[in-house]
Amino acid sequence: MTTTVTSLELRQPPERVASPPASDKELSFREIRDIALDAYRTLYRSVGDPHHWTSRILPDDRLDREIHDEATRIFVLLADDIVAGWFELEMRRSLKSARIVHLGIMPAFRGRGLADHLVSKAIVTGFSEGAERLTIETNTLDHPAALPLYRKHGFTPYATRMVQTPAIESVEALAREHHTPAPTSMVAGDAPR
Repeated sequence: MTTTVTSLELRQPPERVASPPASDKELSFREIRDIALDAYRTLYRSVGDPHHWTSRILPDDRLDREIHDEATRIFVLLADDIVAGWFELEMRRSLKSARIVHLGIMPAFRGRGLADHLVSKAIVTGFSEGAERLTIETNTLDHPAALPLYRKHGFTPYATRMVQTPAIESVEALAREHHTPAPTSMVAGDAPR
């Protein structure tokens, strides 16, 4: 299927940082270092499947290289120690640039105002590492609130392009050929519950 991808950038930290929404749950962020592949796949597929995310449906060796690269940082938003959302940053210090690679709220936590808080944390984290430019992309298959949310936080579009997005099933079949197990649960290592 054909989708329109919008690339956005932020050149300075915004003055406004979203406060955590009122919640009966304790909210916190945690960086997950050396995340287990199955735990990452659970995060990725839970948020991405409804929006046809396919870039990280990869054989184990390729996924391992991508998410355990020294430039990659993964954070989870916890609500009473349950994963409510997550984001992945790619930090390119030599370029003074950071990219929000993936960002999303887990299905059970949507509609609670957490996305605003999650985007703010991703922005603050990106700029705290010395970035002078923070980028993010969204496309027409993503949640319809994504583009307005990013713009609300000060991101401005700098490019659009049309891309062919492969069907998840075809990407899964290719990954299976390379012996990639299906996502299961977050049970390995220090993966969140």
